[in-house]
Amino acid sequence: MEYHFKTLELNTLNGMIGEHLARSFIRNTLAPKLVEEEGWSHVFLNKNDYKHHKESWKQKLFRFDAFRDDFIAHGFYANRKLLSRYAQVAGVLVENHCTPDGLLLKVRLTGETKKLMKSKCPKAASLRIDTSHRSGDILEFPVVDGNLEIVEIKCGRTAKLMIKQKNTYNDLIAKGIPLRMIRVRIVSFDLNQFLVEEHKYERFL
Repeated sequence: MEYHFKTLELNTLNGMIGEHLARSFIRNTLAPKLVEEEGWSHVFLNKNDYKHHKESWKQKLFRFDAFRDDFIAHGFYANRKLLSRYAQVAGVLVENHCTPDGLLLKVRLTGETKKLMKSKCPKAASLRIDTSHRSGDILEFPVVDGNLEIVEIKCGRTAKLMIKQKNTYNDLIAKGIPLRMIRVRIVSFDLNQFLVEEHKYERFL
């Protein structure tokens, strides 16, 4: 019996496949290239870890150091300068109710380390990148500086940004935070062929 997906189901499936391909491309191709060409120690994509700070931001209870937990989850201790950039981006996104597909974090080791009690690092129990050193109840993390980019993933030929997204990203671009657009097109499932294109926007869209 022949069966066909409904249009909405097919679009959802293509979107899921496209997002998975884009994340694979970032991890296996883009990140190593940026490490080599721009001299970063590590480049990785986080999937909007900042969003869990949304309510505290609205209630003006925002704790600057709380954002450091988002880096500890990746195995790094962000310095004050990097946290400032991260918080600035998160604030713009939260206030504009705009959610990109992720934030590309580009970090560079400073040569310093930070010791923290394990009991004060709940996210250290499931590190995504384990760069820490353990000694009993003490965890030692490498201190990093760095920068970040906004990442948007679009699937198909005609996928475009909404006006709200454009305005938000233009605001961030003006603040020195670029947008990395990744477009994915499925050429052939049977031949395992997919087209992935990426472009970095550092001027207005």
